[in-house]
This record gives sequence, structure tokens and C-alpha cells, in this order.
Amino acid sequence: MRIMHKLVLFDFDGTLADTAPDLAAAANKARARKGLAPLPYEALRPLASHGARGLLKASLDIDPDHPEYDTLRRQFLDDYQQDMTSLTVLFPGVEQLLGTLARHGYKWGIVTNKVEHLALPLV
Repeated sequence: MRIMHKLVLFDFDGTLADTAPDLAAAANKARARKGLAPLPYEALRPLASHGARGLLKASLDIDPDHPEYDTLRRQFLDDYQQDMTSLTVLFPGVEQLLGTLARHGYKWGIVTNKVEHLALPLV
């Protein structure tokens, strides 16, 4: 007999949880360290899915080949880790969706490209 399992996998950032506000805040901390004014959230939000690389490009106009990139990336990730649950919320309806899946016998899981030490506290 063959047993079929019903499984749904979700991306975490931008699908289950709106993590963009905390990522944008970390980008603006990087700007503040350089004496720059904060960028509007609306300008940073679309780049949140590009992670540190995209947000550092938008906020400081640096690429990975920049001599300070590694240092600034580490600082960005440290800043994000310190406040990554301040503004992050589940998208509306996510709790109900997961409950509905469970009631109908579906198992669910999360896939993410976020590094484990940042993903686990959020999940």
C-alpha cells in the first residue's frame, strides 16, 4: 500500500512573515552610522527580498567588491539580529491558513535562504 502525504512548503520572508520593516530598519542604521539621512521605508521594502546585498546597495551604494562590504554586511546582519522581531509580523490570514491546512490533514514546512541563526528565532 502506498501512503500519500499532503505537504505544503512556504517561503518565510515575504510569504508567511513580513520581515521587510526590520530589514529596512537595519539598512537605515547602516546609513545613520555614515551620517546619512534614513531612506523612506517604501524605497527599501522592494529590496528586502534581496537580503543584505540588495539593502546595502540601496542604502549605501556598495557592492560585494567594495573594500568595506564584508564589514558593513556583518554589521548590517548584527543590527538586524538585534531587532529582527521588533516590526516583523505574520501576514494577515497566515494563522488561519495554517490552521485550515492542519484541519485538512496537511503538514506544512518552511524553506528559506535566510541563515539558520536568523531564521530559527523568527520561526
